[in-house]
Amino acid sequence: MNEFLTWEFLGTFAGATAATTLIVQFLKLQVDKVWKIPTRYIVYIIAALILFAVQAFTGSFTPENIVITLFNAVVVTMAAMGTYDVTFAKLGK
Repeated sequence: MNEFLTWEFLGTFAGATAATTLIVQFLKLQVDKVWKIPTRYIVYIIAALILFAVQAFTGSFTPENIVITLFNAVVVTMAAMGTYDVTFAKLGK
């Protein structure tokens, strides 16, 4: 890998999952200090924002894609939460 994140990479399942996991880990402590929002909701919001941003910046945003993007955000959320359990949670133990 000789480049940072691209919109094309973020548009993939792996890219969206990786970015969601990293952003949530970066923001979670600050969000917990201000609001007591369950983590799964934060993860879903970040995943949906990433997927909608990808569509907006790559020109693939259409009204038809809204519903499927919301469903895809659920899939990315579950994968990101699973990624956390496999990696970061084990480091904490």
